[in-house]
Amino acid sequence: MKIKKLTLSFVLLFTVGCLSTTNVQADCKSGNNAAKPAKTIAPDKSRLVKTEHSHFYIDAKAANQEIKQHPQTVVLETSYGKKTSYAKGHLPRAVQFDTLEIETEQNHWNILSFKQCRDAFLKKGITKNTPVLVYSEDALSSARVEFVGYWLGIKNIKIVDGGLNAWKNNKLPLQKGTLKPVAKSNFGRQTPAHPEDLIRTANDFRQYRQKHPKLVLASTRSWDEYVGNISGYNYIKNTGEVNGAVYARVSKTSSDVYYLMNKDWTMKNPQRILQYWKSKGITPNKETVFYCGTGWRACPAFFLAKDNGWKQVHIFDGGWYDWDKSHQKHPQEFPVQKGNPSDKKHFKIIKQPEATN
Repeated sequence: MKIKKLTLSFVLLFTVGCLSTTNVQADCKSGNNAAKPAKTIAPDKSRLVKTEHSHFYIDAKAANQEIKQHPQTVVLETSYGKKTSYAKGHLPRAVQFDTLEIETEQNHWNILSFKQCRDAFLKKGITKNTPVLVYSEDALSSARVEFVGYWLGIKNIKIVDGGLNAWKNNKLPLQKGTLKPVAKSNFGRQTPAHPEDLIRTANDFRQYRQKHPKLVLASTRSWDEYVGNISGYNYIKNTGEVNGAVYARVSKTSSDVYYLMNKDWTMKNPQRILQYWKSKGITPNKETVFYCGTGWRACPAFFLAKDNGWKQVHIFDGGWYDWDKSHQKHPQEFPVQKGNPSDKKHFKIIKQPEATN
């Protein structure tokens, strides 16, 4: 199994913004972010989720009541790889969910088939009608798992806003030990409920954009990734962006969604990021496709947009990883952009392969 690490010199840390040399876990697939969350609770005015009335998120206190009052609710602690810290303290009734159950290196870290993903949830005792709460120690794996559950057709699946950190900040009870789920056999669906929201491969996106030329392709990658200074991943050699991508200002590194989150890792009040998106032409009246390197950072942006009433929102799961591989084989069909689009002197569109990945 490939360990998704990238050693970068002078990386912007998640919360402090200072320059240092560190190991960044690309897309948080080790379950760690570049910095630890704050131990103080962000004020309500700074948060997206002020009550339990979000479509895709639930605050920690409301989640605690949900667990107490509804024994049928399944709680998932998500991570890349199974973590030993789970047994030392997790949310009541929580069972482990490894993201390797829904994506693999062999599949370019893209979401697996409907059947494979459905079976992964069935093993946790989840059908389309099961209420599900998802949380994590990091800020991204829970959004990844929720997206897959939503795509499959789970009717009531929500992220615990702020994850384990928010639970601890609110001094809510933890349970120790390892719990084994009781599997279910009938999910209740044979096809995804939201197939339109997942664009899998580079070729799928190329064909989709040909049919929908007015869509906005919103990159949730960091600025350095966006302009082609770095790839963001040790397993992706080449730098650049998908031709036509617009910078969405979501992350500072390949392992965070810094601009969407408070210091305690709860989701920010979205007004500032929505205003920024508007300035870049990323608006609710336009069809929008979010993407990053391999899909993780695109998920929180997707849910933020959906929670604010956006209708035509998708994730291009193949992201830069799959687009770059396709560019090396068919550069004319999969062109790459490099540089700041506002800098006409240095910005360029590349239709020839620069290197072999």
